[in-house]
Amino acid sequence: MQGMTGYGRSQGAESWGAWVWEMRSVNGRSLDARVSTPAGLDAVEFEVRKRLKERFSRGSFQASLRVDLDQEDGETRVDPRELRRLAALSRRWASAGLAPARVTDALGVRDGGRRRGGSALGEDEAAVAVLLAGADVALAGLAAARDEEGRALAQMLGGIVTELQAAVRHAVEHASPQPGLIAQRFRERVAELERGGPPVDADRIAQEAAVLAAKGDVREELDRLVAHIDAARGLLISKEPVGRKLDFLCQEFNREANTLCSKSASLELTSAGLAIKSLIDQFREQSQNVE
Repeated sequence: MQGMTGYGRSQGAESWGAWVWEMRSVNGRSLDARVSTPAGLDAVEFEVRKRLKERFSRGSFQASLRVDLDQEDGETRVDPRELRRLAALSRRWASAGLAPARVTDALGVRDGGRRRGGSALGEDEAAVAVLLAGADVALAGLAAARDEEGRALAQMLGGIVTELQAAVRHAVEHASPQPGLIAQRFRERVAELERGGPPVDADRIAQEAAVLAAKGDVREELDRLVAHIDAARGLLISKEPVGRKLDFLCQEFNREANTLCSKSASLELTSAGLAIKSLIDQFREQSQNVE
């Protein structure tokens, strides 16, 4: 089991400068990956986004790369295509009367001369390989943090399931007299009505009592709760991401617990049903952190 909260970091230094990767993840209903890299490193951004989606199935991710270029030893390079673009932009500004017709004024919009970083760094295969290797280290750290959270969650959820199993057993003990209690209350109500009026047909009373007792039978709900507990134990030891399955299972748990409480004819069974609902809420809250 893996959680959805984690942090990973890596850093390094090369002849062209230093770099730092930082990656974070928090809970999310689906996978949302946001990757931020310096201008010109679109290929690195694309590859990291791809690796995030290949490695994880759920969560909200933020990955950021910071590159500090070596301003003393680095070599300044000029991008002729960028300079031509800026020259054309400057001429358009001048003809429209929006800005002086000087290329240097347009450099504030986008650099035409670049050091071995930005677009030029993105063209350096060795530099790209170093940055991607650093991304893998940060990804590994992020995954390790999510694994650690997953182990803690599995233990916590397992404890809740054990408590839930005990609560269901307690409900089973108080469910056996349920049909008899419903029938008895029905007969008492009929007796009250007969005191002020004509007697009710005995066969009709027995028939209605049997219908009410059948409607109040909670054995089916309890059997489903037991089956859901077995399913939960299976999911907790699964090697696959189970977050979405746990979400669905919590809905099924709640459905049966609500029906159990609505059918209850005794304070003891109602109390047991409320205890089950409380544990289901705890289980749902923690399962929302599972990938």
